[in-house]
This record gives sequence, structure tokens and C-alpha cells, in this order.
Amino acid sequence: MSDKDRSLTLTLDNGKDVECEILFTYHSDEFDKNYVVFLVKETNEVSAAVYNEHDELSGSLDKIETDAEWEMLEELLDEYQNQSMPNPETCNGVCEGCSGCADIEDEE
Repeated sequence: MSDKDRSLTLTLDNGKDVECEILFTYHSDEFDKNYVVFLVKETNEVSAAVYNEHDELSGSLDKIETDAEWEMLEELLDEYQNQSMPNPETCNGVCEGCSGCADIEDEE
């Protein structure tokens, strides 16, 4: 996935455009909805929305309506973050563009 494919521009109620980076997408069979989890670049806050695909090139976002949906997405985000964390046992500090493993090893 290219950087362009991972970007999302939200237009707020006040008309301001906000650039976001898509972290991951997820389809829930339980809720029968597609979700997009994203990082708001300006604030470094993570948020999510329901994604409704119109066709291959366009769609719309809706607000998440229930606490159960938020809980599910928070669990998925925790899993995503755990998988994204550098692991010095598997990469030995030679990750592409990553200094995280070296930082972890220094703390030990």
C-alpha cells in the first residue's frame, strides 16, 4: 500500500480539512460494518469511523454509534500497536528506518 493509499482527508463541520493516516481497516461480521482506524496527523490522536463503500474509488464515513463497537476497535488497536512495536529478538536492531529496537536494547 502506498502512502497515498494510506491517507485520508476529513472535512470537519467548520469546513477545515484534516489530513489523516489510515492505520488499518477492519470488517466486523458481528456488526456487519467496515471500519477505518486512523491517526489525525495534526494532533496525533487516533480515531475511527464506519466506512461505507460507494464504489472502488469512493465512500463515506459515519460516526461509530455504540460503546460495543468502540470496545471492539480499542481491542483491535491494542493488537495493532503490539504488532507494530519493535522486537529486538526478531530484528536485532536492523529494521528499515527503525531505531526503536536499539532504544529498547539500551533500556535493558
